[in-house]
Amino acid sequence: MPIDVDEVQRRKAIAKATLTVAARDGARAVTIRAVARELGGSTAMVTNYVPTRIALITNAVAAAESRWNGELEEHVDGLDGRERLHATVAWNLTTDPDDLQLRRLWVEMLSSVQSGAESADAAQTREPAATRRELLDAVTAAGVADPELAADLLFLLVRGYFISTVEDPEPWTPERVARVANAIVDMLTRGPAGTD
Repeated sequence: MPIDVDEVQRRKAIAKATLTVAARDGARAVTIRAVARELGGSTAMVTNYVPTRIALITNAVAAAESRWNGELEEHVDGLDGRERLHATVAWNLTTDPDDLQLRRLWVEMLSSVQSGAESADAAQTREPAATRRELLDAVTAAGVADPELAADLLFLLVRGYFISTVEDPEPWTPERVARVANAIVDMLTRGPAGTD
């Protein structure tokens, strides 16, 4: 009789094992075989749910997205206007240890799609659109004069931060990043002719 496996739970376990391998051995070491070994089973234990290396990485990124959405909602809960905008931007520009590994995996995923190794997947396009939408909602709520332009500017700030922390996380201390974010949000929310 076949073992009944909860697909959602298995995908979560695969995502967690993927992050463990990436943290211990680096993003390039993430393979189906390495993740199966981390789970203590055969490669079929992984390929039944994620058939390729990029699907494996995409699964880990998608699992993180779910966690991030909940964290952001909690972080901005009860905030309005300029305060909500500051909190949204600050949250997008923070890093915990898992985030660095996920960003490295994200770069691997994007480079594989761009090189034609695999086709774009819904998870790879869903997260950037959701992030920009969150930023657009926040700048609109803050009463920024040109919310579309402001959302684009902040989106590029967030993505630039992601890449900068993958390249070299050392210089991007929380204090330095907060200073940049606060300056940009303050410029965007300043009234006409420099008035608040």
